[in-house]
Amino acid sequence: MYPLKQRVTAFFGVIFFLAISAGISYLGIFKLCEYLSYPDVVNFSFWVTFAAAFFLFFSPLLAMIFPVIFTGKQITIASGKKLLKTTFVILGLTVLGMFIFSERYTASLMHKGYTECQGIPSGWMPGMAKKYAIEPSLCTQH
Repeated sequence: MYPLKQRVTAFFGVIFFLAISAGISYLGIFKLCEYLSYPDVVNFSFWVTFAAAFFLFFSPLLAMIFPVIFTGKQITIASGKKLLKTTFVILGLTVLGMFIFSERYTASLMHKGYTECQGIPSGWMPGMAKKYAIEPSLCTQH
């Protein structure tokens, strides 16, 4: 049995990490909406899909702490295994979604007449993003 002080600390920890994961997902969804508006210049990263789904696969991990908060006892092994399996399934679907969205979106950019800019987009690590522009002259401006 966990004492009240640890249960309260666990509660605030869960709230903190839920807020962080919801914030990450919000930013990912916001960026996906920006991508789908097809601006003149796009710095595309397939990791945005991962960020958008972050809340979905992080929540089952936080759910493991709920029994500690509400009953003062640890989660059962069977429940823990189910939550971990759920997390891995969601993570696998997210990774699959990352690659599918990346292929579909870059194909749609090419179909709409965007060109891939040379070099690394400003503020990105090599290999993390690609820059696309509706006109080649915009590659050097943004």
